[in-house]
Amino acid sequence: MDRSEWTGAATGAATVATAVATSRYVAPPRGLPARGGTDRCLETTRCGGYLRAVRPSTLFTVFASIGLSLAIIPGCGGLPRAPAVPGADDGFATIDPPEGMEDSGPAALALFPGDRVMLRMQSAEVSEVGPLLVDERGMIHVPLAGDIQVAGTPLTAAEQRIEQGLRQYDATVRVTIMVTEPSGQMASVVGALEKQSRFAVVPGMRIADLLAAAGGPRTAGDPSTPPADLAAARVIREGQGLPISVDLALAGDPRHNVRVRPGDHLYVPGQRGNMVTVIGEVSGGVVFPHREGIRLSQALGLAGGMTRDANGGDIRIVRGPSSNPTVYRAAMDHIANGEHPDPILAPGDVVLVGSSALADFRDVMTAIAPLTSVAATTTVGVVAATSLP
Repeated sequence: MDRSEWTGAATGAATVATAVATSRYVAPPRGLPARGGTDRCLETTRCGGYLRAVRPSTLFTVFASIGLSLAIIPGCGGLPRAPAVPGADDGFATIDPPEGMEDSGPAALALFPGDRVMLRMQSAEVSEVGPLLVDERGMIHVPLAGDIQVAGTPLTAAEQRIEQGLRQYDATVRVTIMVTEPSGQMASVVGALEKQSRFAVVPGMRIADLLAAAGGPRTAGDPSTPPADLAAARVIREGQGLPISVDLALAGDPRHNVRVRPGDHLYVPGQRGNMVTVIGEVSGGVVFPHREGIRLSQALGLAGGMTRDANGGDIRIVRGPSSNPTVYRAAMDHIANGEHPDPILAPGDVVLVGSSALADFRDVMTAIAPLTSVAATTTVGVVAATSLP
């Protein structure tokens, strides 16, 4: 018998008591004989039959029997046991992290849009021109030579291009580029971070350094600002995502903690929809960001543990989309004894800790106490349910 059924039975018992106290009599269903010497019966929607008048002393016995049955009926037997690891059946197929990439090594200093430079031109005389801006097209405007393409070009190659542009005016000119404002040597960081901004790319900077410059990923706090989801973070370079894991980069994996290049874009999304909820018979209901590998026992610990009225054998895990969720059962006593694995929770899981049967019995008896008192002190007939043929 499912726990929802015996909880329904308790509700039905309260319905019966209410009907007795208010004398809500109706005619018996068509085709059924009158019982108890009368042509009327009490209406009920929970007991599967109709009712007849009995002796007043029966009422307390009826409800005490129902309450006792609540105390001894096991719950959740019809639900599947929670799997040790969320599987593809729940829509949580295992996704392997990116393989990472080889370190390309240090790169020569190159010019990028936004940089400002000074040109020193040596020939018969030495002269300086600047500062000159590398424009949005990646070009620099050199007097006499005109626009020269330099974006992404190492300084030595950029100097040779400018010299070629000036050769028609000075066959012996030599050009030296001096970067005065490296405003193009930047990487952008946006998303669930302590500081979203553009940061100067210094020699040797890696992904973990870039995150550190941004104050690190945002942690749990204000519900309106969800924490960072590093597993979904991406690094975009020249319009293409790098095959790296930002999570592993923070851990120092050299195949993922690669060097940052000017123009790199790091995006760290927030964990919207990736929360875990724990409610029911726990010290404090809690909603917290899902963490990879978090187990049921850890989630219960974050909720302050189970209350004295909790039924450790009646824990339900609701998983999947709200339109078609799957409900699993778990039992902490079996987990503690090593009989069942401590299940790993999935993003979006809702954990509901049910109450013990003893607590349910106490609640039922408290709810019906006024009704039993009324029925015992009046001449209103007390009823007992009988099943339909």
